[in-house]
Amino acid sequence: MKLHLLSGSLRLTLVASAIAVAATLFGQAGALADSSTSIAVMGQQDSAWAGAPLGTSTTDTIGSAGCAITSVAMMLRYYGMNTDPGAFNAWLTVASGYAFDDQLIWSAVDGYTVGRVRFSGWLGADLGLIDNELDAGRPVVAEVQLYGNQHFVLLTGYSAEGGLVINDPWFADSVRFNDRYGDPASGIVSIRTFMPADPGGQRGGGRVSWLANAIAAVHLSQ
Repeated sequence: MKLHLLSGSLRLTLVASAIAVAATLFGQAGALADSSTSIAVMGQQDSAWAGAPLGTSTTDTIGSAGCAITSVAMMLRYYGMNTDPGAFNAWLTVASGYAFDDQLIWSAVDGYTVGRVRFSGWLGADLGLIDNELDAGRPVVAEVQLYGNQHFVLLTGYSAEGGLVINDPWFADSVRFNDRYGDPASGIVSIRTFMPADPGGQRGGGRVSWLANAIAAVHLSQ
């Protein structure tokens, strides 16, 4: 039997089945966003690096002010780079990756990864863009306020039930954003986005693509 001779009703059934399978996969991905193991958590106060001076600062250490580099280090580990806040900080210090002693120059990530991951944007609290980045499998570094001070966390995913999920370097845990920082619309001050050199090769491959691929497979069979 030639597949292009399938009846209209059978084609509709196949399309519906493909959509159902893709929707199931999408739902499973959403559930994974609640797991702290989706992106390994690292804490800035880990004794392995907490006491190291942050950049050339004479007062700040990774433990006291290394939230930005710890968030980036978690993101880089997700993309397959063997690094940690201590190693990243050491490289930044000698490679002029800091401004004003200990302020991370975000684009220094390009040099550190030799182009494998590139800094792509410093933006406001654009929730639509955050969703798009997470759907594409790209974690986002977000600026928030912690105890009245500037702080950075890594947005790792979201779920329909719990909203955005974060890895928080200060607490070294994975929690729902709104449980700690409230409504993301007001709790997120700004975001930093990054792009892997091979967008299609990133871990997870993105979530939205599953639905499109499933429907495309049905079209090819017609």
